[in-house]
Amino acid sequence: MFIQTGITVFNAIFQLFLISLAAGITVRKRFISPSQVEALSTVTVNIFLPCLIVAKTVMRFNPGEFPNWWILPLAGVFIVMAGLIFSGLLFKLNPEKRPLMTLSSMQNGIYIVLPIGQILFPEQFDLFALYSFLLIMGLNTMMWSLGTVMLSGDGYKKINWKNFISPPLLAVFISVAAVLTGISDFIPEPVIASIDLLGQATVPAAVFVLGATMGSLSLRKWPPVSDILIVSTVKFILVPATVFAVLYFSGLKASMPLACSMLIIQGASPPATNLILIVKSYGGDAQSVSAMMLIQYLVCILMMPAWIAAWQFISL
Repeated sequence: MFIQTGITVFNAIFQLFLISLAAGITVRKRFISPSQVEALSTVTVNIFLPCLIVAKTVMRFNPGEFPNWWILPLAGVFIVMAGLIFSGLLFKLNPEKRPLMTLSSMQNGIYIVLPIGQILFPEQFDLFALYSFLLIMGLNTMMWSLGTVMLSGDGYKKINWKNFISPPLLAVFISVAAVLTGISDFIPEPVIASIDLLGQATVPAAVFVLGATMGSLSLRKWPPVSDILIVSTVKFILVPATVFAVLYFSGLKASMPLACSMLIIQGASPPATNLILIVKSYGGDAQSVSAMMLIQYLVCILMMPAWIAAWQFISL
């Protein structure tokens, strides 16, 4: 049963890999320019994803049915802190390794998690997406504050507070507030349906942007093997094992099965592609960060199915 589940999950992730690979090749062969990829990424982040967040939150978020929703933003912070603690210990708190500690702890909470959720939980995808959006309230706050400082190092520039107010994060806060205050009840259904229609473009666009971003990374210089092993160990063994253990021994898998599956996927997810954007905006070693990130995305093809299959197996 475990092997069968693992193969099913691997096939789901491999579908995303093939799309991403095709996108990467189009960039490498210059069928699509980096500026065009950036434009699609901008539209996805600023339009499609916020629309998906607003639509799914307004349509599916019911505080009465999910009174402990605030756990998910805290879970986003917990996953980051677990990664920082493990990587800090293994790197012996070496200040020069701070960018690698960031890569070990801050996951891609949207661009790879949502497509996997859509394939594995098609009938519950709306709720799966809502859980992911609530989690990124904590994740993105950590990423654009502590993550920016750790990635920038000596090249650190003053953080612009506006970077905290990204359209997806703003969409989460506004839509959650609209539901909690009851304002969402006054939004006409045709408006929500139109927003939802735009939001449906998020997943395919996100997978393509992810592959195109990976395809544009430089392969000229590879990080030391020791660094690769430490980042991979933290990202794909220690952090997901910690999330797995907390969920299993807390007994949450019985009362929140879908949320737990989402958290397992989040815990085993590779580094966030936004970390490259942070390095480009605030300074840092873009080459080392890009090379390490590419390696981690290759590793996740095998490790994510293993963790997801293990969780599905014990949940039967």
